[in-house]
Amino acid sequence: SPSMSPTICIPIEVGIIFDEYAGETSWKVLRGAHRKQPIRRGFNDDGNSTAEEVEGKVASAADDQQGFTAQEQETTVWESIYYNPNNFNSRADTFNQCLPPGTYTFVFSDREADGICCNHGEGVYLLSTEGKVVTIGGEMYTKERRYVFDLPFEEPEAVDENDDGLDDRTGWVMPFDSSKYIEGETCENFHLELKTDAYGLETTWALFEGSDESGRMFASGGPYASDAVYEVDYCLPSEQEYVLYVYDWAREGICCESGNGGYNVTSGGHVIFESTGVFDDKEITQFYLPLADLPSSSPSEAPARSQMSATTFPTISPTPETSTPGEIREGPGSSFHTTLVPTASPSPASSTIDE
Repeated sequence: SPSMSPTICIPIEVGIIFDEYAGETSWKVLRGAHRKQPIRRGFNDDGNSTAEEVEGKVASAADDQQGFTAQEQETTVWESIYYNPNNFNSRADTFNQCLPPGTYTFVFSDREADGICCNHGEGVYLLSTEGKVVTIGGEMYTKERRYVFDLPFEEPEAVDENDDGLDDRTGWVMPFDSSKYIEGETCENFHLELKTDAYGLETTWALFEGSDESGRMFASGGPYASDAVYEVDYCLPSEQEYVLYVYDWAREGICCESGNGGYNVTSGGHVIFESTGVFDDKEITQFYLPLADLPSSSPSEAPARSQMSATTFPTISPTPETSTPGEIREGPGSSFHTTLVPTASPSPASSTIDE
């Protein structure tokens, strides 16, 4: 008799950092494309709009609050449980499923229409597949947000329809035009390779000009999928000081209780810093480009900041790995480490300062 063809199954993950009212949160995955109104492939609101702007985009307030239709209930392929506040308030967890190729709609709902960020906590949700980020959200002005996507998933180009400088899908900093720069002359290579642990949704990073977070932020990433590797490449303007912040929401780094995460920063093959992933809520790396011109004096004597006008958008190549997430997460205490890079060397030359 003829053999049965194996069923193709594509893994997807929903990760949530809950606010103080987890019982208001729910989500569903529907088979097919289900939109409130035909705006564009993606959200029925951009997630960053004001209440007045959303009012103009949603078909009607009554329709927005009716919930799922009978047809949608029939096409539900995966849905959340009730999130008991005693178990989920201000905690993090991930949920995994495997679905056949096709078109789906992710529906994230908040009963009070105020989202999971930022009135009652710094919550966020993330939908990913095979290490690729499908959508990120948290702020809401309506009771639900929808995103239509295909499996297998191909990451689209960054789009900023509301001109806030952030990609509408991920919330990451939008690309800058670096076409006028020449690598090795007016800009220098910056390469970040980051491996997440079993709770990639807790990991974010930001790159600033200058020596701290008060400088201009022109690159960012995360939250991410669990147990995946991401590579980011920029050409950063030369004769400039930079600082990289890597954050962990649970304040226990990205190694080693929930997997062996870590990251490294290089420029033109020279190691700026290799992190073991062992830190508290953040790890900070200061560096100067080009590396050959890095002052040998203390960081406070580094050259003054110059105005950064452009940089390239990162090329991100996720490589998923297999891991089983642990228990529900809750962030404990607060501390952070600062890593300074005083010299350029093929191996890390760094010191760690506890603040």
